[in-house]
Amino acid sequence: MDLLQRILFAAAVLFAAVFLTRWVPRHPRWRLVVILLNVAISLRYLWWRATETINWSGGAGTVLSTTIFAAEIYGFLIVLHHYLIATRRLDRRSEPPDDRFMPSVDVFIATYDEEPDILYRTIVGCLDLDYPRKSVYVLDDGNRPEVEELCRRLGAGYIAREKNVGAKAGNLNHALSQTAGELIATFDADHVPVRTFLRETVGFFRDPKVAQVQTPHHFYNPDLFQDRLRIREYIANEQDMFYHVVQPGRDVYNSSFYCGSSAVLRRSALEEIGGFPTSTVTEDIHTTLLLHSKGYRSVFLDKDLAAGLAPESYPAYLTQRKRWARGTFQVMLTQKGLLAPRLTLMQRINYLATLWYWLYGFPRVVYLLAPVFFLLAGVRPLVVRNLGDLLSYYLPHLAISVAGFQLVNRGMRRIFWSDVYESCISVQVALAAISFPFTFRRRVRFEVTPKGRAADRPEVRRVGIPLALMSAAVAVAFVTGIVRLILGGRDEGGLLINTTWAGYNLIVLAMGLLLLRHRIQERSAIRVARRIPLELRWDGGGLEAVTRDVSETGLSFVLDEVRPLPHSAEVTLTASDGRSVTLGARLVRCDIGPDGRLSVGVEFVDRTEEQHRRLVQVLFGDPDAWSGPHAPVFGAPEHLLRFVRSMVAVFSPRRALRRLAPRLRGELPARVEIPGGALYDATTVDLSLEGAALRLSERGDGVSDRFRLTILWNAVERTTVDAEVRSRRRGGSGEAVLGVRFVDLAPEQRADLVKHLFGAAPEAVPWAAVS
Repeated sequence: MDLLQRILFAAAVLFAAVFLTRWVPRHPRWRLVVILLNVAISLRYLWWRATETINWSGGAGTVLSTTIFAAEIYGFLIVLHHYLIATRRLDRRSEPPDDRFMPSVDVFIATYDEEPDILYRTIVGCLDLDYPRKSVYVLDDGNRPEVEELCRRLGAGYIAREKNVGAKAGNLNHALSQTAGELIATFDADHVPVRTFLRETVGFFRDPKVAQVQTPHHFYNPDLFQDRLRIREYIANEQDMFYHVVQPGRDVYNSSFYCGSSAVLRRSALEEIGGFPTSTVTEDIHTTLLLHSKGYRSVFLDKDLAAGLAPESYPAYLTQRKRWARGTFQVMLTQKGLLAPRLTLMQRINYLATLWYWLYGFPRVVYLLAPVFFLLAGVRPLVVRNLGDLLSYYLPHLAISVAGFQLVNRGMRRIFWSDVYESCISVQVALAAISFPFTFRRRVRFEVTPKGRAADRPEVRRVGIPLALMSAAVAVAFVTGIVRLILGGRDEGGLLINTTWAGYNLIVLAMGLLLLRHRIQERSAIRVARRIPLELRWDGGGLEAVTRDVSETGLSFVLDEVRPLPHSAEVTLTASDGRSVTLGARLVRCDIGPDGRLSVGVEFVDRTEEQHRRLVQVLFGDPDAWSGPHAPVFGAPEHLLRFVRSMVAVFSPRRALRRLAPRLRGELPARVEIPGGALYDATTVDLSLEGAALRLSERGDGVSDRFRLTILWNAVERTTVDAEVRSRRRGGSGEAVLGVRFVDLAPEQRADLVKHLFGAAPEAVPWAAVS
């Protein structure tokens, strides 16, 4: 093809990709067309790469070039398998038990060093399960007196052991020996089930060949990426693709696997395989593999029936993923998982794909460093004769791959975010893979993923060193490439390709570096984004609203109407199943938000044990608690715009809303009278029930910190209050601008302010919300 034909072909594929991303979500049967088109164009690209672009000049160039091509083959095989399992899913529906099938269930909450307040939620949620034949046990491998006391207080069983041999699997096996339930429901210390969890899962065990039922791991806090990058509003949780695309797809081939929590297992099947295996650090997938090898079936119910804490720091995220990687290598290689008897062909393929996936660290490192070798060492990673070849082969491959990946994953994941998720820990995962053959005989210590305050341990700088070093190398290479392009010289095409490549890698790594920041949420209790109907009641008034977020210590909501609110009230929250809780509340924030609406925050006061328990039940136990969409689906332009806004927010100072009354902007004449009788003319800048911003007509050096303020509403009405200066600054003309707080307001003074601010303010005054 000549250059024009190449451009037209690339444009046609790009147009098709854009069209399909908009058409297919409304016509799901077309997904297969997108996949076949993606595979065909990608094979065309790989053929071009194999026959025309590999550097066969010898030495480091050939090694680097063939390594990059091998990494691309690896990625293509990963995508092929993903398409294989992501395009089909079973129509699983909840299977409730009935009077003829009501097996006994032991509910295990495994814990080691999690904080009691995290455990409290889970224990309350498990005790609240709507199922008559259940027993709840906390399996405390930390053997802590405070946890035993918590169990006694709440009414849960407590099981501990002197030595925590076998880590989590050993803990579960010890509990199996102490209990007798026909089914075992397991929850991590931070995973709180909804009330209907058992009623929606136990019925599957009517089939005697079903050994386990797994449900998704939903998370009620922002994950590491959502929190540090401010992307929670439009990006799904990093694990959602696995739980809502991969696991349902594996379920079609009876190869979904146990994930360690939010699951139910058959005791007799566990006993047949000798209990939970303790020879690996990922007892979950190992358990399922052994069950499959005995001919048992696994079920995945794609419904969020429990919620837990996502890793909250970079070290916690890294600890979790390294354990998963090493555990997978142990199960598949040292435990001969791939050679297990009675597995079907598709089960073997899916287990092999799990092993294959955890080799991603090495290809990621290759992708990140390849342009560095060219720009800093002159080692050519690929040979491209002209930019027309890129237009003809690479651009169509990229466009259709982006479209296919987005469509198959149903908006749960975009390619860019996969690059970010995997690149930020690629060095450590690669080292885990490379070192495994030399260390597999060593006994590996089970590392618990830190949660809660434990996730904030000061190890970020140390574990972030590989990421920082790689980012520095890519940054130096990128700057070098820019300089060489500006100065001109030989091989400008190669320079342009590798500099662009390094620039993209630098953006991806920059996202990773932002993960090393401290988390945004510094509150003592996790705020849960839940929309729960509320009633706020006080003497002489009340209102109804819907929460924006709720925690065990308070909540927030927004009102379209700007209005005064009392400093204390009672708030009632009502769940979708009709259960409610009423608590005393104190106003801690009432201010105008950036959207012009009234943002209100209240703190619960004098909360009793019973109120706390009912609050947890309403907040976490509601059957519809987590039934909403995981992330809105946007087109690429909207996604890019939101991403830019997120990056601006990351580097912008956070505006804390701390006022107890909304500020209203409006200019009114006012008079300041200081002790001794001196008077200053002033004008209000904004005004609330708590204070005001004043602009004096002069410098105001003689204004004391305490004075009398008279606000002139009109020619007749005025209000005089005592005011205290909280801030001073200079205006553009050198005049004094004071921030003042009203002190010792009498009831009639407050009523007068309410009347004029929210009732009968003169129409001539242009009141507007201060955003």
